[in-house]
Amino acid sequence: MLKDPILDGLNERQKEAVLHFDSPLLVLAGAGSGKTKVITHKIMYLVKHFHIPLGRILAITFTNKAAEEMKERVEKALGERPQWVMTFHSFAAKFLRIEAENIGYDRNFVIYDEDDSKKLIKKVLKDLNLNEELLKPEKLKDQISRIKQEENPEDYLELLSFSTPYIRNIYEKYQEELKNSNAFDFDDLLLKSVNILKNYPDILQRWQNKFDYILVDEYQDTNKLQHQLLKLLVGNKKTITVVGDPAQCIYTWRGAHPENILDFEKDFPNTKIIKLERNYRSTKKILDAANTVISKSKGKWKSKLLTLWTEKEEGEEIKLIPRENEKEEADFIAQKIKELSASEPYREFAVLVRMSFLTRNLEESMVRYGIPYQIVGGLKFYERAEIKDILSYLRLALNPKDYASFERSLTTPPRGIGDKGLEYIKSKFKEDWIQALRDSLNAFNQKAKAKAQEYLEIMDYVRKNVNENPSKVAKYVVDSINYEEYLQKEYEKDWEERLANVEELIVALEEVEKSGKTLTEFLEESSLSQAQDSIENSDKVKIMTVHAAKGLEFKTVFVAGLEEGIFPSGRAFDDPTQMEEERRLFYVAITRAKDRLFLTYAKERRSFSNKPVQTKPSQFLTDIKQHLKVPSSGSKKPKIETEIPTSKPKATTYFDDDIKAG
Repeated sequence: MLKDPILDGLNERQKEAVLHFDSPLLVLAGAGSGKTKVITHKIMYLVKHFHIPLGRILAITFTNKAAEEMKERVEKALGERPQWVMTFHSFAAKFLRIEAENIGYDRNFVIYDEDDSKKLIKKVLKDLNLNEELLKPEKLKDQISRIKQEENPEDYLELLSFSTPYIRNIYEKYQEELKNSNAFDFDDLLLKSVNILKNYPDILQRWQNKFDYILVDEYQDTNKLQHQLLKLLVGNKKTITVVGDPAQCIYTWRGAHPENILDFEKDFPNTKIIKLERNYRSTKKILDAANTVISKSKGKWKSKLLTLWTEKEEGEEIKLIPRENEKEEADFIAQKIKELSASEPYREFAVLVRMSFLTRNLEESMVRYGIPYQIVGGLKFYERAEIKDILSYLRLALNPKDYASFERSLTTPPRGIGDKGLEYIKSKFKEDWIQALRDSLNAFNQKAKAKAQEYLEIMDYVRKNVNENPSKVAKYVVDSINYEEYLQKEYEKDWEERLANVEELIVALEEVEKSGKTLTEFLEESSLSQAQDSIENSDKVKIMTVHAAKGLEFKTVFVAGLEEGIFPSGRAFDDPTQMEEERRLFYVAITRAKDRLFLTYAKERRSFSNKPVQTKPSQFLTDIKQHLKVPSSGSKKPKIETEIPTSKPKATTYFDDDIKAG
């Protein structure tokens, strides 16, 4: 019997998953178990043996990086690049480019990122004469996001109204302003897609008929809307495979709904479950610790937890490194990386933290020891002020209803048109902000009028040329508004770096022109970019939060700041569900390591008031104490608490800065 090259290199469980088509399939795939391989080989099998066209297979992943990796593997094997391998949000954006006209949007809609959304909320509060300091736009953005992710948004909005009396007015005004700007925020991409499929049976049927098979990765991190979207697309068919690992569900604060995977069989009857427990990434010692951590999970999670195993060697001991304070902790990490870098490139090292404020001391130590590093998950390239400044001109040219881009481009650099001027322009708005400005010119003083006319001339050129030559248009904008001079005045310390970023944007636009992509596609991709998309291939140590490290692997991993109140976060002490998620987050941190794992903590850490505070080692260290080795340093071995603390430690009030650190 001839061997099938598609099945070569797969273990028995992986083969079983690739070959199962008789019913819905849930693949419980542990960390490092080759789940991407299963998905890509299943796509190949569908094309080669069932003769399903690649364009009729939909594969959903959770990061652009994973989607790109999957596309490359399939293209290499089949000689054809898949059209429908993407994230949920990318799928929804593509869907809406086709169907948004059914709900009163045109296809040139823009996607508002977090910064755009917060600015719009500030505008809404101002329009409603509500106190921004009291209501806090950031908190309102989270509440609006939560409303949109609920199965019954109206019911949740009603419930929220008891604690936030103005939330209904704010929500409705915010949605109205988005519609007026022909814009969607991230949650709207999913919400509007689901609503169209629910309310337009002919559209639903067309999209159900569009795909012969659907595969979804990282299913444990889907939210309610994503689950609904998937159910609508699948309909009554059995042609679905989802892959996930409940032990790696770490995004409930962002709306992930673990019941989607825990109760998958209820929504998709006759589901077959296959477990992938063989790990190809980590040594046995690392896996033993990971299995011990996750085995202490409680509740319904127990039934779907995996026990990872490997044929790799035992490996090095897991080292627990206590240090007197945070600076000594950071210095140890830098020293050890410097020492090990003699035999391994810097790109094979990662330093993981629970909260982003911990990176400051680590950065200082990296600089002191001359170690190249990259902070992953900081401000994304396309969220930088200088990038948004230039892109606002291009975005407005494509979508003349986009108020956020109009206001930003008109006021960068300042042209003497303040709040009163903007209010007057709003009164003239019908369908086009550029036209509204033209209709408002006579209301301005001579200086502001002259500046506004210069702006209109710039926008006339941008509108005329933006689709054919976006890089040339971006250069024209930079020169026409004397942007370099503006940066020098506005950002004395780092204007050169900001200018270099603008130059990099122009290079990116030149690449768009060469690739044949449209500017709209480029702007969509940049709006949907993620922290992992910014990871450089250069030889640098990666410093990131554990959330940002999801899906990645490194030969040597340091997990820093393992103290009560930091990891686990202080907020988790009053909420058992949240504490369970902290446990899963620690499991994810451990399983990023292939060969070496160092766990560190500081016995004393300075608080935000700059006072030293005594800390306690993380309770998770107690859970795995039998797997840890504390190297002798000539001083007395630190004691790891043998009992898990039951009360909230004093230190948590200082370090509980961002549970959403990812």
